[in-house]
Amino acid sequence: MRTIDEVLRIEDIDQKIAYLKKGRKTELPDAVKLYNDWNPNRHEIITDKEKYPKIKITVEKEKEVYDEKTGKTTTIPKKTKDVEPNRIALPIEQDIVNIQTAFTVGTEPKMNCEPEESEQGLFSALKKVLEKNKIKYQNKRIVRSWLSEQECAEYWYVVKDDGFWAKLKRRIGNLFGTSAPEYRLKSVIWSPFRGDKLYPFFDDSNNLVAFSREYKKKDLDDMEITCFMTITADSVYQWELTDGWKPIPSFKHGFKKLPVLYCYRPEAYCEKIKTLRVRLEKLMSNYADCIDYHFFPILMLFGDVQNFSGEFKNRVVELTGEGANAQYLTWNQASDTVKLELDSLIEKIYSMTNTPRISFENLKGSGNALSGVAFEYVFLSTHLNVENLAEVIGEFMQRRVNFLVSALGSINSSLEKASETIDIDVEIEPYRLDNIDDRVSTAVKAVSGNVWSQKHGVLFAGNADRLEEELQQIKEEQGEKQRMEIEKQSKMSQNKPQNENRPAV
Repeated sequence: MRTIDEVLRIEDIDQKIAYLKKGRKTELPDAVKLYNDWNPNRHEIITDKEKYPKIKITVEKEKEVYDEKTGKTTTIPKKTKDVEPNRIALPIEQDIVNIQTAFTVGTEPKMNCEPEESEQGLFSALKKVLEKNKIKYQNKRIVRSWLSEQECAEYWYVVKDDGFWAKLKRRIGNLFGTSAPEYRLKSVIWSPFRGDKLYPFFDDSNNLVAFSREYKKKDLDDMEITCFMTITADSVYQWELTDGWKPIPSFKHGFKKLPVLYCYRPEAYCEKIKTLRVRLEKLMSNYADCIDYHFFPILMLFGDVQNFSGEFKNRVVELTGEGANAQYLTWNQASDTVKLELDSLIEKIYSMTNTPRISFENLKGSGNALSGVAFEYVFLSTHLNVENLAEVIGEFMQRRVNFLVSALGSINSSLEKASETIDIDVEIEPYRLDNIDDRVSTAVKAVSGNVWSQKHGVLFAGNADRLEEELQQIKEEQGEKQRMEIEKQSKMSQNKPQNENRPAV
């Protein structure tokens, strides 16, 4: 296989792009098929009119009419009409993926780091970059895309600084010298549903050495143009397909590492339950048709109708003749078998994907039972599944932090040395239903019992982001409390009656 440098030296652009696409070692996801599964309005129960045709309803039966003048009998054919059947589509894929996403990154990934004094500025800058780019929301979009679209990429680039460094310097005075950096970091997500075709280029050692993206855009005349861009460890190359491929001037992105992070899975997360979902939609739709046509009883009259009297609840029908009677024709088919299959399908769908059914109906009887250890047991399978998902997502988050550390050193020379020494480990933490009272109570007991340090107690209580500030605040409040206690004791001693200590007469 040719190296990325050899491919980029090819003069024929068509051949060059063909080789860049060959660098991908997996099949492109079928974006149309995946989106049809994701969007309930595109499920076959809605779109397949041949498999689920309209229902023919007889309006008038076939009848014969005798013409006395001609003495002939004419057959009038029956009249029918087509009625749209019930088409019930369920957004099950969306529900499952959203729940799995929430459990995977609903709690922000933890960054384990004990920075030296010289690395404090870089660590603070990193957290500010993540905050500025709304990473806690972007994490959800990435995991959701990865689970439903099979792949996703995150591209980082620089834009002119809009006060990012100035705001950060107010918190960290020695962050840089007299002149602030010109640029700040931004990111964007690429994925199949967003109209992107992704072509990662792996070398023979399975290292990602380049990344290409094919997409479409519209010019000023609203004409659609196909674009192709390739990012390497040092440069960005672009071409546009108008009358053949035309190159756009390349440029250096200024980073020391490839500014693209990529994650892939061989199939969509909900692919394994698709047949069950299709059966569930068919069953519910057919059952709805049965209810529509058989639920309301039909009044059968035997005899001659003489008169109707009364209104609404007091209405009465008068029948005469031999065997006169009136009764309702009802549908007596049992629905237990249908309900059993519906419940079985739903249970199997969620259990196969290790997804809890979180609803008021399912949890209303739990009360406070779902706290602490009980919660862990109820959602054990989901937490174990998050551990499996973390094999890819955890690595993705780690590569992001590694890149951003390097990038911050590239755009801010004062952070370059720290970027080469700082050590940050990223850990995926499954979402848990935390009881803040339990956590604080545990922390207080452990610290007061000399089992934990005060620092550990603050971390356990959930103040990792403001650790140093909280410790300083606790120290100041404790000092103030001691001062007030000393003043109180001093006042009590001064106000003590002078004759209190005199001997009794």
